[in-house]
Amino acid sequence: MQAERTLGLLRLATGLSLILALVNHLLPPKPFALTQLMFDYSQGLTRRGLVGELSQLVLGAEISHAEAFFLAAFVTLIGALSFYLFLVRVLPAEMISGWLLVILALNSFAFASFVGNVGYLDGLLLALTLLAISLPVTLAGLVLRALLVVAGVMIHENMLPYFTLLIGFDLWQRRGNARFGAAIALMPVMLGLLALFVLVGFSKLDVNSAEAFAAGLEARADFWLDPTALEVSGRGISGNLALMAELRGTTKYWAWVLFDGVPLLAMSLWLIWLSARLLDTPFGRVLAALVILAPLSLNLIAFDVVRFGAASVLVGFVVIALLLRDSEPARRLVPRLFGWPHMLVLLVLNVNIFTIQVNIGAFHVGQFPWVLLTQLKWLVP
Repeated sequence: MQAERTLGLLRLATGLSLILALVNHLLPPKPFALTQLMFDYSQGLTRRGLVGELSQLVLGAEISHAEAFFLAAFVTLIGALSFYLFLVRVLPAEMISGWLLVILALNSFAFASFVGNVGYLDGLLLALTLLAISLPVTLAGLVLRALLVVAGVMIHENMLPYFTLLIGFDLWQRRGNARFGAAIALMPVMLGLLALFVLVGFSKLDVNSAEAFAAGLEARADFWLDPTALEVSGRGISGNLALMAELRGTTKYWAWVLFDGVPLLAMSLWLIWLSARLLDTPFGRVLAALVILAPLSLNLIAFDVVRFGAASVLVGFVVIALLLRDSEPARRLVPRLFGWPHMLVLLVLNVNIFTIQVNIGAFHVGQFPWVLLTQLKWLVP
């Protein structure tokens, strides 16, 4: 009876965690995110153009500010709800440690940042990924996975480093010892690479055509579009590397790394440690670590420290969920590695750390660790 009451309260806490995360962080998006949602194929094949192209089928050629807000909320909500439903469905319902992990994930500053970056396409990528790893490992399931990977890359090229390794890890977990198991596990990554090469090779958007592309988008929207978003899409890898070389010489960038990147990396490392304890082979431990760290590789060519770190942490929670779903030894071991005392320490840290969210202005400077910059004013009144 006591166990049932405890589980009931944990379910309630899980639902409240999701609702409060959405209420506190699902805020109206900024023009940068709305602009990327408008990208389409009007000028030919373009990176990140699939959502804008499909939205025209539902919303029509012209999009109002209210419709753009709806689309921004949709792409974020579908990712957040998919994450919640996946964890609740996959983790054993009677396992207290499982519910504690879900509550921690939903109250993590990584999930808060994921929800707070309303309108970015990461939500759709996460939803497609969680659908892919929920499919059976049959021929039809593999074909559908392949389609989901290609669709994800067409939505945003971040699909490749964010989530294709995670889909491969799931296949390895379930088919690693079977015939062609390794080849099947590699399929999402190789297919994602192929899709990216085709997309980049045939993309019609570059710095020379950006002006015409922008004019076409502005004709469809009845709100202001952020030209910076167009510059980002038209910039190639060499341009991104040059930009990052410039940014690494600024104090602003290293403040992002210190106050946003380091706390998120600490959470990723804890999840790597937990996955290593739950896995019983060295190869599995290395693979899990690579899966969790893969989104952070984008820091080499882009400056969205929070988005990449948040994706890494959410991937880490999904990895743990997959291990608990598929491994009886892991389910027996996890209560010793993650119980109430561990939960309380990590929860206290997570609810008191605040990373930048693009839609809230400068509010983050009143929260740890960014509040340290505000505290410096004591030294210079």
